[in-house]
Amino acid sequence: MAIIKNSTPFDSVQKKFSGSDEIHFRNRKKDNATIGVRVKNPYDGGNSEAQQAVRNALKAAQAQATTILADPEQRATYEAKFKAQKKYITLRGYIIAQIYQKPGA
Repeated sequence: MAIIKNSTPFDSVQKKFSGSDEIHFRNRKKDNATIGVRVKNPYDGGNSEAQQAVRNALKAAQAQATTILADPEQRATYEAKFKAQKKYITLRGYIIAQIYQKPGA
């Protein structure tokens, strides 16, 4: 598995950190800042069984969150809990986290 190191937003990059690094850019939705992520020694193989299990669990949580957001009663229940907390920024992210944390979900 690759080691990922997040850096702070910056205006430009002149060179890579080292010859084996790969630098990926993305824009953060919250404040539209450009974020550079360097991946040290990227892994080219497939996912392990544990990684695939996590990926499948997150896909299932996302699908269930979409269903919850479509149902007005369940959405209202989660919105009340979401407004009472400060950790999560979006309602969808909060719902996915709650589903993913449940055992057997």
